[in-house]
Amino acid sequence: MEGEFAKLLEESFKKLNQEVITGTVVKVTDREAFVDFGWKSEGVVPIKELGYRPKVGEKIEVCVVEPETEEGYALLSVNCARSIKEWERIADEIEKKGIVKGRIRQKVRGGYKVQLEEGITVFLPMSQVDIMPVTKPDEWLDREIEAKVLSVDRKRRSIVISRRKLLEEERAKKRKEILKRLKEGDIVEGTVKNIVDFGIFVDVDGVDGLVHKSDISWSGLKTPFDVAKIGDRIKVKIKKIEKDKERLVLSLKDVNPDPWERIEELYTPGMEVKGEVVKEDKRGVWVYLPHDVAGFLPAESLPKGVRLKYKHRYKFIVDKIDRENRRVILRWQEETRQK
Repeated sequence: MEGEFAKLLEESFKKLNQEVITGTVVKVTDREAFVDFGWKSEGVVPIKELGYRPKVGEKIEVCVVEPETEEGYALLSVNCARSIKEWERIADEIEKKGIVKGRIRQKVRGGYKVQLEEGITVFLPMSQVDIMPVTKPDEWLDREIEAKVLSVDRKRRSIVISRRKLLEEERAKKRKEILKRLKEGDIVEGTVKNIVDFGIFVDVDGVDGLVHKSDISWSGLKTPFDVAKIGDRIKVKIKKIEKDKERLVLSLKDVNPDPWERIEELYTPGMEVKGEVVKEDKRGVWVYLPHDVAGFLPAESLPKGVRLKYKHRYKFIVDKIDRENRRVILRWQEETRQK
C-alpha cells in the first residue's frame, strides 16, 4: 500500500487542478485517519504520512490523490496539501519581489525549466531568454540567470519568467541615464547595428541613433554601404537628441571639418589630382576626390571612345572651383593614363 500510495502521490503532484481541501477527522485507526472532506464518501490519510495520530474532530488540510480506492474511500494526502501551500507561499513572495535568480536546468518544448533559489521550478520561454534570438539553445543549459516574473498562475501552479524583459528594463534605465549625459555637438563612438539605403543605424552606449545618407559625406558621393559594415565601431557627431523618442540624430561627415571652408588651399586650377569614378550620367562623370570633395568631369571634356571604369582611379587636371555647387570641375587630358 505504501509503494502504491507514493506512486499515486507523485502522479498527483503533476496534476494541475489539484486543490487544498479542509477536512475533519472522523475516525482514527492504527494505520489511517478517516476524514470527512465534503464528498459523499470519506477519505483516508496514512498515519505514517501525517507523522502523528490526530484526534477525532481535528481539522486538517488535504488534497485528493485518488478519488476512489477498491475499499470505496478517497485516498488523501497532507503532503500534497503542504506542498501546494508551500508553493503558494513562495509564489506570493516571488510575485511581490518581481525579480528571481535561478539556474537553467532543462530544455523543454518552447523554452527551459529553471530551478529558482527558492526551490521551485518555473518556465522560461525561448523568446524571453535574451534580447537577441537564441541560436544555440544547449549553450544556455546550467547557466545561472536573473529574470523578471512575467506571470503567476495559481490555478495551474505555473510561473513564467523573462530574462529578456529584465534586460530591456535595465537597458531602458541605462538609456535614460546616458541621454542625460550626452550633449548635442558631442563626438561619440558607436556600433553599427544595421545599414539600409537611407542611412546607418548606430548604437551609442545603448541609445539608438541614425546617420541619414545626407550626413554620410561632405562630397555626397558616398552611400551608407560604402563607409561602414555591421559591427563596425565608428565615430559620429550628435546633431540632435530626440528625448521624447529616446534616439539620436547623428552625422558621420561632421566628425571632420567641411573641406569647402578651405577649398582654395586644397585645390587650385591646373593642379593634377587623382580620383575615383563613382557615378556617371548624361552630363558627365562624378569623381570622388581626396578630402571628401566631389569632382565633376563634364561629358564634353571626355574624348570620344574613352570610357572610364566604375570604382577605378584616374588622374585629372583641376579646371576650376565651383563654389556655388560645391564641386571641383575637372579636365581630361589625352596623356592621362589609368593608374
